[in-house]
Amino acid sequence: MLFPVYAETILEETALFAALLRALPIGLGGISALIGGTLCDRFGRKPTVLIGMTGAVVVGALFTTKTPLFLWGILCYEGIASGFKTAGGQTYLISAVPPHRLGWATGLYFISSTVGSAVGSAVAGEVISRTGYNVFGTGAVVLAGVLFVGACLFLPRLARQWSSDTERERGGIWKSTLNVAAYLNLSRRPEMRMLIGLRVFPTYYWGSVNLLMPILIERFVGVKATGYYSAISLLFAFGCQLAVGRICDVVGHRAPALVANAIVTLLAFGMAFFHTSSIALGVFWILGAGAAWALSTTIPRFINEFTEPDEKGHGVGLTHLAWSTGFLLGYVASGFLVNISVHVPFIVAGISLIFSTGIAYRLWYTNIGSTN
Repeated sequence: MLFPVYAETILEETALFAALLRALPIGLGGISALIGGTLCDRFGRKPTVLIGMTGAVVVGALFTTKTPLFLWGILCYEGIASGFKTAGGQTYLISAVPPHRLGWATGLYFISSTVGSAVGSAVAGEVISRTGYNVFGTGAVVLAGVLFVGACLFLPRLARQWSSDTERERGGIWKSTLNVAAYLNLSRRPEMRMLIGLRVFPTYYWGSVNLLMPILIERFVGVKATGYYSAISLLFAFGCQLAVGRICDVVGHRAPALVANAIVTLLAFGMAFFHTSSIALGVFWILGAGAAWALSTTIPRFINEFTEPDEKGHGVGLTHLAWSTGFLLGYVASGFLVNISVHVPFIVAGISLIFSTGIAYRLWYTNIGSTN
C-alpha cells in the first residue's frame, strides 16, 4: 500500500512511474495464476501455495533499494509468485471446506490479507516515520521468511481430485504447465464470462484506489497517518468479510454480490466529488475497502458453483487473471488520468463499477444454476 508513497518521496518519481513499475508484475501474476491453477489440479494445492509464498519473502527488499533493475526484478518475481499463491490458496480453501460453510470460511481465509495488511500498514507507518524504509523492508523479509518455514512444516496436504482425463494428461509437460484447452473451455461458458466481468470491473476501481489513495492521503496528513488510514480500512474490511461470508452461507452469494457492487459504485463517485477533503477521502476509502472485500468474499462460492471438482484450480486461475487485468488497467489508467484531474480516475472507476453491478444484477435475477 505504501509503495506509491515510497516512489514519490524516496525515488522522487511520479504516480505514473509507480503505476508503470507495478504494471508488469501485476500482469505476470495473472498469467502465473493460470499456471498455478493447472498445477493445483494436477499436482496438489500445498506445493502451489508454498511456491507463491516465496514472493512475500522477497518483496520487503523493495524498500531497501533505489536501483531500477532490482526494483523491477523484485516486483516481477513477487508478481509471478502472487499468482501461484492466489491460485493455490483459494483452491486449497474451496477443496478443504464443505460448500455450505464456504462463505464463512472465505471470510476467515481473507483475514490473512486484511488483518495482516492492516497491522502491517500501521506498523509500517510507525517504523518508516521513526527509522526509515530500509529497516521496515529488512524486517518484512525476516518475518515473511519465518512464516514460509512455518507453512512448509505445518500446512496439511489435501487429497488431489483428478478425473480420469486429468490423470491421463499428466504425462505431457506442456499440458501440465498451462492447460490452454481447459481455460478456453471454461471461458466459453456464459456464467464464467459473467464471473470474469465481476472480477475485471470492480478491480479496476481497486487498482485506482491502491495507487491514488495513499498518495492523496499522504499529501494531506503524512505517511504515518496514511498507514493508520490503511489499517483502519482493512480492519473494517475484515469485519465486512466475516459478515458477508456468514450471510452467503445463509441466503446465498448472489444478493450480497449485487449489494456490495452497488455500494462500492456509489462510494467511487463519492471519492470523485469530495477529493479535496482528507476526512471525506478517508471515510470513502474505509467504506470502499469494506464493500470491495465483501464482494471478493462471494467469489470463491461462484467459482465452486460454476466449476467441476477437477476444475477448481483452473477456475481460480482464470478469475485471478481477470482480477489482475482489472487491477492493472485501474492502476495504470489512473496514473495517466490523475494528470488531467484528481476526480477523473474515480469517475472512470465508478463507470466500470456500473457495468459490474449490471452483471451482478443479472446473476441475481436469472439465478443461473443456483445451488444456494
